[in-house]
Amino acid sequence: VLLLLLGKIQIGFCWTNHPCTTTVPTKTTTIRYRRRRRRRRRLCILSSLSSDNNVGYENDDSGARSQFGTREYWDDMYQGMGDFDKDEYTWYFGWSMIKSYFAEHVPPPSSGGSSNSEQCRILIPGMGNDPLLLDMVGAGYRDITAFDYSEGAVERQAELLSYDPAAQDSVQLHHLDARALKEEWNGMFDAILEKGCLDALYLCGDGNVEEAAAELYRVLKPGAIFMSVSGVVPGDLRKEIFSVDKYEWLRDGTDDLKAGCFVWRKK
Repeated sequence: VLLLLLGKIQIGFCWTNHPCTTTVPTKTTTIRYRRRRRRRRRLCILSSLSSDNNVGYENDDSGARSQFGTREYWDDMYQGMGDFDKDEYTWYFGWSMIKSYFAEHVPPPSSGGSSNSEQCRILIPGMGNDPLLLDMVGAGYRDITAFDYSEGAVERQAELLSYDPAAQDSVQLHHLDARALKEEWNGMFDAILEKGCLDALYLCGDGNVEEAAAELYRVLKPGAIFMSVSGVVPGDLRKEIFSVDKYEWLRDGTDDLKAGCFVWRKK
């Protein structure tokens, strides 16, 4: 557990090793003999990345509450100069812990084969190097858009996805800031699943998490689901940005251990 001191408030972050590796090759011989093919798939994924060279938001970390609220910290981490391994981290909880909450409101396509119309468009903000995307592809979700404001995170995520051929056609990666999303995404997504992204934005300083929440609200369709795994955003602020006039509260994770799992439906 990593402890941060924010004034007199002591906040706990928890990272665990990825509990589910079924979508990643586990035999070293498989990796060795198929390395060239995997590299070709990685190149294909990288070539399909959004060319968002300008993430569309001024990088000003002067008001950050913590180093975890600065882009420099995350850029350094994904380059191997941070406090944690750059390769892979499951933030808060793995897919095995949260999939039942998500699938209850955003069920995966039927196991008997599905048409494109059954696929929900899902947005994953601040994906980092979390293997969540691999797990979701393995669960049958095939229309996923994910982004991060750290270019290193985008590159690392492309490497993770290269282990699964299905991910190439299922996931789009973007180099974007949650506070300035694409205009053409207005009302585009059926669901959002974020883990720790809003926490990092809160640590960026005053007003940042509110701006991101407004952008995420904009890109959701009416009736769409927003699921958040969060342990840092204060309860009063969460109630403000996910107010009852905008969202229906389906699950209140305030009393959850380590981090809360919150689920809302956009009105």
